[in-house]
Amino acid sequence: MDRHEEAVMQFLTANGDTFIAPHYEVAAGWVCPSLVALRPARKQIWVADVSASGYPLGLVDRINQRVEKWYAPLLEQLQRLQVVQGDWSIGLLIFVRDDQVEWLKGRVKDWSGVHVLSLETASSPWTWHSSVWTEDVDFATGAIARKDEVTSGPALTH
Repeated sequence: MDRHEEAVMQFLTANGDTFIAPHYEVAAGWVCPSLVALRPARKQIWVADVSASGYPLGLVDRINQRVEKWYAPLLEQLQRLQVVQGDWSIGLLIFVRDDQVEWLKGRVKDWSGVHVLSLETASSPWTWHSSVWTEDVDFATGAIARKDEVTSGPALTH
């Protein structure tokens, strides 16, 4: 695990109710996601992939193939092991450099259930809004709430 993945792991677990499995082998012969996160209180599974690359072309393929290569096998495994039930949701969190967000957005086929977050903000816990440290944090907002930004209620927006 590199320092960028460690920073994302710190962000994902700051709320105190998220469990993490780093480099969980979802499907043999395919790239493991950086992290798999479970939020039992919300019945959520998050696959998280982290890239500090200046040209994350491989990430595009992983996002485009997420359902077949990550979601389907992961849901089957976790249900078979009785870790989750059929009513749990699954989504993808992508952490990339700020200067790669627009580049990435133009290359992904389908954005449903995919949320792109700032790797720089995830790596800077001193900038996080206090709500990030609570169970109210919502990973699906597509942003990490910062101290210097206005937030309204539990839905933390950028």
